[in-house]
Amino acid sequence: MSTFLAVVRNGSMRRAAVGLHVTQPAVSARIRELERRLEVRLFERHGRALIPTEAGRIVATEATALVGAAEALHRRLAELQSGAAGTLRIATLDAASIYVLPSTYLEYRRDAPRVQLTVQVVDSRRVLGLVADLEVDVGVLALPASHPEVTLRPFFRDELACIAAPGHALAQSNRVRLRDLTSQPLVLYGRGSTTRAVLDAMFQSQGLVPNVAMETASPEAMKRLVEVGVGLAIVPRALVRDEVAAGRLVEIVVADARFTRTLAVALRRGRRLPPAAQRFVALLEARFPSLAAPAGRGKRSRGNATGRTRKGAPRAVPRRAVRR
Repeated sequence: MSTFLAVVRNGSMRRAAVGLHVTQPAVSARIRELERRLEVRLFERHGRALIPTEAGRIVATEATALVGAAEALHRRLAELQSGAAGTLRIATLDAASIYVLPSTYLEYRRDAPRVQLTVQVVDSRRVLGLVADLEVDVGVLALPASHPEVTLRPFFRDELACIAAPGHALAQSNRVRLRDLTSQPLVLYGRGSTTRAVLDAMFQSQGLVPNVAMETASPEAMKRLVEVGVGLAIVPRALVRDEVAAGRLVEIVVADARFTRTLAVALRRGRRLPPAAQRFVALLEARFPSLAAPAGRGKRSRGNATGRTRKGAPRAVPRRAVRR
């Protein structure tokens, strides 16, 4: 169609060939092929010039739009293949989406503004299922986790903190042990969640049973519940940094326990990621260098890594001293 329009504009196959940077026989062959496919004659001679037949005039009317649509299609496909356009679907934990990934989201949006980014906030088990079922392209979850169809890449060591309202009895204590927490009502992640399993295992390792007053999947809700005096909570430290600094919450340092969890990127095993997702994972690898380290990836894919951050990765917020 582009060659046909060039002949219409120039009234000559020779001049059209010059403009298209091809040979005149190539132009003649394209016009013959187009006439064969459409089963019409497109040009007739008028002296030394070629002018469109009635059928040619009809084709010329439609050809401009067709060529423009084809060019637009090629541009869209090229952008899709480069990762500059398309759709990126992510499933992540609530806390990770609040304080670990926002800067990555921002950089990605600046780098690929035409990509439609959708984020689902769910628990780790749901992240595994969404990735395995190809309902999302990339997942972010807490370890330990496993699925035969999902590869896991640890990238962030998450420090958790025990928090209390400023007026709580333990908020003024100089020395708190894990056993002391069991005498207090606790607001924890829901039973069956990965983070709750990690916390339960820590209590069980000392033969203790936590006194769970409430369960919720939202760390933001936990903060509010602690503020109003429902009980203590154990949440990501970075998530309460501002409240602790402002005095609305107090971090209780537990002498004989360190609350941590490891966050990992989840990818469908054996799947070639769409370009937009490849671009996002590449950005994560640059921001969190432990992702890009080739050594030990086999172990990390099974969720057995320690999750320690390497040089260049964001550090966990330092533990605050006990308020006296």
